[in-house]
Amino acid sequence: MSKWAQHGSYSLHWQGDVLMAVYGGAWNEVAARNLHRAALALWRERGSGDKTRHWGLLSDARDWDGGTPEALEAWWAFFADGVNHGMVAVTDVLPSRFHAAMVRKLAERAVQIAPYRNSACVEEGLAWLAQQGLNIADAEPKP
Repeated sequence: MSKWAQHGSYSLHWQGDVLMAVYGGAWNEVAARNLHRAALALWRERGSGDKTRHWGLLSDARDWDGGTPEALEAWWAFFADGVNHGMVAVTDVLPSRFHAAMVRKLAERAVQIAPYRNSACVEEGLAWLAQQGLNIADAEPKP
Protein backbone atom coordinates (compact mmCIF):
# COMPACT_ATOMS: atom_id res chain seq x y z
CA MET A 1 0.00 0.00 0.00
CA SER A 2 1.35 3.40 -0.95
CA LYS A 3 1.98 6.01 1.68
CA TRP A 4 1.09 8.74 -0.83
CA ALA A 5 -2.36 10.15 -1.47
CA GLN A 6 -3.81 10.20 -4.97
CA HIS A 7 -3.23 13.40 -6.93
CA GLY A 8 -5.36 13.84 -10.01
CA SER A 9 -8.74 12.38 -10.84
CA TYR A 10 -10.41 10.09 -13.34
CA SER A 11 -13.81 8.69 -14.17
CA LEU A 12 -14.62 5.62 -16.24
CA HIS A 13 -17.78 4.44 -17.97
CA TRP A 14 -18.77 2.35 -20.97
CA GLN A 15 -20.33 3.91 -24.04
CA GLY A 16 -21.14 0.95 -26.22
CA ASP A 17 -17.83 -0.82 -26.86
CA VAL A 18 -15.80 2.21 -25.78
CA LEU A 19 -14.38 2.74 -22.32
CA MET A 20 -14.63 6.48 -21.77
CA ALA A 21 -11.84 7.65 -19.44
CA VAL A 22 -11.91 11.27 -18.29
CA TYR A 23 -8.74 12.54 -16.63
CA GLY A 24 -8.29 15.67 -14.50
CA GLY A 25 -5.63 17.47 -12.51
CA ALA A 26 -1.95 16.70 -12.08
CA TRP A 27 -1.36 12.97 -11.70
CA ASN A 28 0.95 11.02 -9.49
CA GLU A 29 1.63 7.30 -9.69
CA VAL A 30 -1.18 6.55 -7.21
CA ALA A 31 -3.79 8.01 -9.59
CA ALA A 32 -2.56 5.86 -12.48
CA ARG A 33 -2.49 2.70 -10.34
CA ASN A 34 -6.00 3.40 -9.03
CA LEU A 35 -7.19 3.97 -12.62
CA HIS A 36 -5.76 0.60 -13.60
CA ARG A 37 -7.44 -1.14 -10.66
CA ALA A 38 -10.83 0.46 -11.42
CA ALA A 39 -10.55 -0.33 -15.13
CA LEU A 40 -9.63 -3.95 -14.43
CA ALA A 41 -12.87 -4.34 -12.46
CA LEU A 42 -14.86 -2.89 -15.39
CA TRP A 43 -13.08 -5.14 -17.90
CA ARG A 44 -13.86 -8.19 -15.80
CA GLU A 45 -17.53 -7.19 -15.32
CA ARG A 46 -17.87 -6.84 -19.06
CA GLY A 47 -16.12 -10.12 -19.76
CA SER A 48 -13.23 -8.46 -21.55
CA GLY A 49 -10.94 -11.40 -20.85
CA ASP A 50 -12.83 -13.01 -23.73
CA LYS A 51 -10.86 -11.86 -26.79
CA THR A 52 -14.08 -11.85 -28.86
CA ARG A 53 -15.35 -8.92 -26.74
CA HIS A 54 -13.25 -6.22 -28.37
CA TRP A 55 -13.43 -2.68 -27.06
CA GLY A 56 -11.78 0.69 -27.51
CA LEU A 57 -10.51 3.41 -25.20
CA LEU A 58 -11.17 7.11 -25.49
CA SER A 59 -8.98 9.07 -23.07
CA ASP A 60 -10.48 12.53 -22.58
CA ALA A 61 -7.58 14.47 -21.07
CA ARG A 62 -8.86 18.00 -21.73
CA ASP A 63 -8.79 18.72 -17.97
CA TRP A 64 -5.58 16.81 -17.31
CA ASP A 65 -2.59 18.86 -16.16
CA GLY A 66 0.00 16.16 -16.75
CA GLY A 67 1.75 13.60 -14.63
CA THR A 68 4.99 12.60 -13.03
CA PRO A 69 7.24 10.21 -14.96
CA GLU A 70 6.16 7.49 -12.51
CA ALA A 71 2.50 8.24 -13.23
CA LEU A 72 3.09 7.99 -16.98
CA GLU A 73 4.89 4.66 -16.58
CA ALA A 74 2.05 3.33 -14.37
CA TRP A 75 -0.44 4.55 -17.01
CA TRP A 76 1.52 2.50 -19.57
CA ALA A 77 0.94 -0.62 -17.44
CA PHE A 78 -2.81 0.17 -17.56
CA PHE A 79 -2.64 0.57 -21.35
CA ALA A 80 -0.67 -2.63 -21.99
CA ASP A 81 -3.00 -4.60 -19.70
CA GLY A 82 -5.97 -3.14 -21.59
CA VAL A 83 -4.64 -4.71 -24.79
CA ASN A 84 -4.42 -8.03 -22.92
CA HIS A 85 -8.09 -7.60 -21.94
CA GLY A 86 -9.46 -6.98 -25.45
CA MET A 87 -8.65 -3.32 -26.19
CA VAL A 88 -8.22 -3.00 -29.95
CA ALA A 89 -8.07 0.78 -30.58
CA VAL A 90 -7.27 3.93 -28.61
CA THR A 91 -7.65 7.64 -29.09
CA ASP A 92 -6.65 10.53 -26.85
CA VAL A 93 -8.18 13.99 -26.68
CA LEU A 94 -5.46 16.27 -25.32
CA PRO A 95 -5.76 19.96 -24.40
CA SER A 96 -2.56 21.25 -26.06
CA ARG A 97 0.56 20.49 -28.05
CA PHE A 98 2.45 20.59 -24.77
CA HIS A 99 0.36 17.67 -23.49
CA ALA A 100 0.88 15.80 -26.77
CA ALA A 101 4.65 16.27 -26.37
CA MET A 102 4.43 15.04 -22.76
CA VAL A 103 2.87 11.73 -23.90
CA ARG A 104 4.71 11.44 -27.23
CA LYS A 105 6.91 8.52 -26.10
CA LEU A 106 3.85 6.68 -24.75
CA ALA A 107 2.03 7.28 -28.05
CA GLU A 108 5.00 5.88 -29.96
CA ARG A 109 4.91 2.76 -27.79
CA ALA A 110 1.11 2.50 -28.02
CA VAL A 111 0.98 2.41 -31.80
CA GLN A 112 3.24 -0.65 -31.70
CA ILE A 113 0.55 -2.75 -29.96
CA ALA A 114 -2.81 -1.17 -30.91
CA PRO A 115 -4.21 1.28 -33.45
CA TYR A 116 -3.78 4.71 -31.85
CA ARG A 117 -4.47 8.30 -32.78
CA ASN A 118 -4.78 11.70 -31.20
CA SER A 119 -8.21 13.26 -31.81
CA ALA A 120 -9.15 16.94 -31.77
CA CYS A 121 -12.37 16.35 -29.79
CA VAL A 122 -14.45 13.58 -28.22
CA GLU A 123 -16.82 13.42 -31.20
CA GLU A 124 -13.92 12.96 -33.63
CA GLY A 125 -12.44 10.28 -31.39
CA LEU A 126 -15.72 8.38 -31.22
CA ALA A 127 -16.11 8.60 -35.00
CA TRP A 128 -12.62 7.15 -35.48
CA LEU A 129 -13.32 4.34 -33.00
CA ALA A 130 -16.52 3.56 -34.94
CA GLN A 131 -14.38 3.31 -38.11
CA GLN A 132 -12.34 0.68 -36.26
CA GLY A 133 -15.52 -1.44 -36.01
CA LEU A 134 -16.53 -0.53 -32.46
CA ASN A 135 -20.08 0.25 -31.34
CA ILE A 136 -20.05 3.81 -29.94
CA ALA A 137 -23.75 3.97 -29.01
CA ASP A 138 -24.79 4.27 -25.40
CA ALA A 139 -25.82 0.94 -23.95
CA GLU A 140 -28.83 2.60 -22.32
CA PRO A 141 -30.81 5.53 -23.71
CA LYS A 142 -30.22 8.79 -21.86
CA PRO A 143 -33.31 10.46 -20.33
